[in-house]
Amino acid sequence: MTVVATERTIATGAAGLADILFTVMPMVAKHVNSRLEAFGMTTNDYYALRSVEGPTPMKELAVCLDIDPSYVTVVADRLEELGLIERQPHPSDRRVKNLVLTAKGRRFKKTVQDKLWSGDHLFSSLTEDECDTLIDALRKAADCQE
Repeated sequence: MTVVATERTIATGAAGLADILFTVMPMVAKHVNSRLEAFGMTTNDYYALRSVEGPTPMKELAVCLDIDPSYVTVVADRLEELGLIERQPHPSDRRVKNLVLTAKGRRFKKTVQDKLWSGDHLFSSLTEDECDTLIDALRKAADCQE
């Protein structure tokens, strides 16, 4: 017997998924924020640091983080004070400042994930396969929206 997903069951499943994501996301944010406090960082700082690969114009970072360009200055100031990034002039446009990881920033970026998710946390009860399945499903949903 083949079961056909109706529009109602798809909508019900999507609503249930959205409900659980709205429940889980504040828990994730609380966990990440509490761990980042030890480093004098906020969630925006962390995601900004993760977003800087090579020289990154500040305006591009604002778009990537979906924040107002004026707020990138606050984030850049904090990361610069922590010694994780530095501002450099753009090679061809003197109006643009690029954010570049420092050696300390590169080291921190490599280890921060372990520091955030070591010990007990929200996802500790999931197996590696369950985590992988959830990641794949959410990536598929996110890719569909791009």
